[in-house]
Amino acid sequence: MSTDHTTLPETFEAWTWTGPGEPKALTRERRSLEAPGDQEVIVATRAIGLNPVDWKFIAMDSALWQPGQIPGVDAAGEVLACGAGVTHVAPGDRIAVHTTLAGPGSFATHLRLPARAVIPLPETIDWATAAAFPCPALTAWQAIEKLPVKPGKRLMITGASGSVGRWLVQLAAERGFQVIAIASTKRHEALRALGAQEVLETPEALSAPVFAVIDTVNGEHARRMTDHLGANGHIVCVQDRLEAAAAPAFDRALSQHEVALGALHQAGSDADWAELRQAGHTLLERVADGELTLPTPEIDDFAHLPQRLSELKHARVRPLKTVITL
Repeated sequence: MSTDHTTLPETFEAWTWTGPGEPKALTRERRSLEAPGDQEVIVATRAIGLNPVDWKFIAMDSALWQPGQIPGVDAAGEVLACGAGVTHVAPGDRIAVHTTLAGPGSFATHLRLPARAVIPLPETIDWATAAAFPCPALTAWQAIEKLPVKPGKRLMITGASGSVGRWLVQLAAERGFQVIAIASTKRHEALRALGAQEVLETPEALSAPVFAVIDTVNGEHARRMTDHLGANGHIVCVQDRLEAAAAPAFDRALSQHEVALGALHQAGSDADWAELRQAGHTLLERVADGELTLPTPEIDDFAHLPQRLSELKHARVRPLKTVITL
């Protein structure tokens, strides 16, 4: 499917990166908007979801980025044009997307994207909800997919009160796991409402080993959490990874898993992308039906994006999700 590209705007605006530093150092630029290539779409951005990975990469000296890089990974918007070979979306469709960190990101008024990465939205999902969805929800979905489904088995989720953690609690409870959520006391009631059977302040309060741990903190924390696994247990790392075996050979026979949405951008097949799109659309339908819960995001406009991202990095009390609307 293709469309007449003469209706596209000639230029777009974006927040760009000039080198490692703070979000407030981002520069607002106007750039030329190219027509979509084969298997690409042009999207008019309606909302941008801010995530911790955004400020982390802005602070890094990553080989993936050169000055002029457009940061950001999550957005929602309207398809304006499709290149040759695009079949699952058309101009006028509403979509959400999680972009690759290696390419132009979502901090822009218009996006040129590989069509296979865009997820069609249910009609009743608003722009802010759609933009808040991709990174936390799809990360949680990939994490839970790493585990064999064994109803009744004990699954511990660390950092359970964060955006990814709240998704994990809901998805794990639905699959029949006995969910043990680790979070501060003030979050316990909310996590029980999402499906956690047990909520603890620290893993040290566990009464017995668990079948699996999904760790959302960091690699070193995940390594320590393996002490709480029983025989044939599983550790799933959402942040970082374990660089070495978590237990000696012929000991507990632990399985180690890494989660990275970027893996599909690097090596995903068409079938992999189709599965992710279907999972994303199904989850969004369930949000629309009230079966799954997202925290209500704080909303601001495009001009304030660097300031709001800086607050996400530095503020002592942070919103669970911030969305920029256009």
